[in-house]
Amino acid sequence: MDCIKNILFLFCTILVQGVWAQSYEVTPLSINTSYADEVAAVPVGNDLIYCSNRNQNVLISRTDKHNEYLFHLYIVHRTDSSKWSAPQILYKDLVPHAHQGPGSISADGNTLYFTVNSKSGNGIFITQREGNSWVNVRPFVHNHPDYKMAHPSLSRDGLRLFFASDMPGGLGGFDIYYCDWTPTGWGSPKNLGPDVNTPDDELYPFIQANGILYFSSRGHQSMGGLDIFSVRELNDQWGMRQQLEAPVNSESDDFAYSASDEDGLDGYFSSNRNGKTIDIFSFRSLFPVFYECNKQEENDYTYEFFDERAISLDTTTFYYEWDLGDGTVKKGEIVEHTYLSPGTYTVQLNIKDSLTGEFENRAADYLMEVLDIEQPYITTNNSVKAGEPLLLDASKTYLPEIEIDEYYWILGDGNQTKGEHITHTYTAPGTYQIRLGITGIHKTTGEKVKLCSYREIMVTGQ
Repeated sequence: MDCIKNILFLFCTILVQGVWAQSYEVTPLSINTSYADEVAAVPVGNDLIYCSNRNQNVLISRTDKHNEYLFHLYIVHRTDSSKWSAPQILYKDLVPHAHQGPGSISADGNTLYFTVNSKSGNGIFITQREGNSWVNVRPFVHNHPDYKMAHPSLSRDGLRLFFASDMPGGLGGFDIYYCDWTPTGWGSPKNLGPDVNTPDDELYPFIQANGILYFSSRGHQSMGGLDIFSVRELNDQWGMRQQLEAPVNSESDDFAYSASDEDGLDGYFSSNRNGKTIDIFSFRSLFPVFYECNKQEENDYTYEFFDERAISLDTTTFYYEWDLGDGTVKKGEIVEHTYLSPGTYTVQLNIKDSLTGEFENRAADYLMEVLDIEQPYITTNNSVKAGEPLLLDASKTYLPEIEIDEYYWILGDGNQTKGEHITHTYTAPGTYQIRLGITGIHKTTGEKVKLCSYREIMVTGQ
């Protein structure tokens, strides 16, 4: 069963239990209830702002036109590592008789952007804190009666606002957009493009402090229902889409990601995996995060040999002969050679007589060191059929100054694992980006290091 509840777009499906890799530790929050939905938590210091449709008063309750309890923004304060204070409505009369939230608050805690859905309209609204109250509630400049605007997420510097909308001109359904702040106010909405948006719905953007954007989609390959993805902006393009691993994503709907710190090692998301209601879960990454990941370079063992001190022998019977140290001998003042593998080779440049073939003189000796590029290195096939095992090997990683602790694989389909050699099976055709991250200690400085490389493979149909 699929359903949508007002502008919050709280999708619900029947839970099918999946197999979870131990990429994250996931825990339901103690603020969840058995009778109401708790959704879209956003950390603000030691506080947590979230949405819930819990009934606030046993004598008086507010419902929408579908006779469902209204969503309001709530706030709780962390009392210890796992406990929270009793929930309090952030401000009950923020927008009366309307669904409120999700929301996003500015870094200084004084400006709130939030979603509103009511009988008279919907969109994103803005309000300022004044003491213990929120005042000057006003609509976002790009709200429009003919389409919906929802799920605002404000960048830490306050200069960019992300949101979901079904405005005309998108790729279909709800797309993710952003506006930049200009001297005259919020600029025109910009669509994030096809690596983020699909003909289906993309919802719940969250811009992390380090510039990585998280969003939820059922239009990309998913484990089931809505899944959470991340993307980066590079040269004004959004790409390098990555799917969060289990158990954050599951075969149920998983959405409304938010991070507690800049690195995204812990945070919150929402899911209906427990079946009856939507709950908020905390997550803690059990894997390091590799934010800087370079495209893998292929080792090239081809070199050109020449001696700057060599003189021209064109008018004589003598010629230059190169002994390249691996059993290969080539004639010429300048020669090119490709070694089969890295190593140390003794290269000799000899002068011979073309008439007698005898050795005349040794012009030079070289000690040639052929090295791999310093990088984590993935050895695997360029393509594989869906359903067939694929061997991934990190043994050709060349990092001579690093004492490697562990090899981490982020496999591009929501799975990740550890080990120098692994085998993985992709279940669906497509192009997958495989990342190999390593952690270790620099042998000279003793500093902890994290390095990462990636390459793409093609998975074809069975």
